[in-house]
Amino acid sequence: MKPTWAVVATLDEPAALVAAFVAHHLAQGAAKVHLFLDQPDAEAQAMLADLPGCEVTVCDASYWAASAHGKRPALHTSRQVKNARQVYARCGADWLLHCDGDEFLRDGVMLRAELARAPAKAMYMRLLVAERAYPRGAVGAQIFSGVFRHELPDYPHHGPEVYGEMQAYFHYGLTGHRAGKALVRVGAGMQMGLHAPLGKPAHKAIQSTRLLHFDGLTRLHFTLKLLRRAHEPPSHASNRHGAARSTQFLSMCEAMAAPEMRTALVAVLKELEPDQIRQLRRLGALDETGFDPRPVLAAAGLAPDLSEAAFDASLRQRYAGFLQKHAPDLARVSSNRTTASSPRHPSSAQTRSSSGR
Repeated sequence: MKPTWAVVATLDEPAALVAAFVAHHLAQGAAKVHLFLDQPDAEAQAMLADLPGCEVTVCDASYWAASAHGKRPALHTSRQVKNARQVYARCGADWLLHCDGDEFLRDGVMLRAELARAPAKAMYMRLLVAERAYPRGAVGAQIFSGVFRHELPDYPHHGPEVYGEMQAYFHYGLTGHRAGKALVRVGAGMQMGLHAPLGKPAHKAIQSTRLLHFDGLTRLHFTLKLLRRAHEPPSHASNRHGAARSTQFLSMCEAMAAPEMRTALVAVLKELEPDQIRQLRRLGALDETGFDPRPVLAAAGLAPDLSEAAFDASLRQRYAGFLQKHAPDLARVSSNRTTASSPRHPSSAQTRSSSGR
């Protein structure tokens, strides 16, 4: 059947998330998932071994030694791009989607229809983002629970209405990127990038479906994400994270000395008050359709534990050294402050007042 599409991703995540990512995209119609494990992971490799359509490459020392680069790039984004370009050069599908392990295509049927209508001049098709958030007070039964917010139209006007004095922490109403991800036309000589091929050639935005961005599968996962990015090797490039993300990094680092502040910061970034939900509905910027990959995992013969507790336990084991150095209280299982519902950030009281909520 035409057109066909494939996925390429370089992941360094708990095995449960890796399995869900692969099983979901294969079930949505991906011809193949080209998966690069950023480090050896026996559990993930075992889960994926019997999934037809999944090609696994382990990026160990020998892999990078044999690469054209000759050594492992320091930044994970550089490793992602190099792997994506390698797959693009040999991909057998018509289109190649490059995305992250916390990003899931909403609807493969809609995607295929969009690709079938793609104008000949379009070198890539852009998937817009829907970012997961938690309704205030909700503690998810599993790591994919929640609702999905879209970027806010006219952010200078609507941003203060919805997020008040915390508006600078959001990029058009999102904690993560709003750039989306690209399905790049294979065989057109494109250079794969993180969000789009280099040069941003002619393209078209897909309107009928979105890329669900979880930007942290749990509150601990989000906290770790910010801390790890804040401690990345220095780069001579311009600020590739953007002003809002950099503000999140700075505030998270400052809050590490006060666990209650850290927990409240995560809450104000990732949770939505009832009045915020009403405003997002009014603006057409909220998708309340749930997402649950457990049925496709079961169909593939897999049953990983997708509970928040199990996922956080895996994170604590995976990043034990980093946590001991930068957030020792989070390294302990007894510390649940970032995985449970919590008081709002102190600024949120001002936020509600300033926005009239």
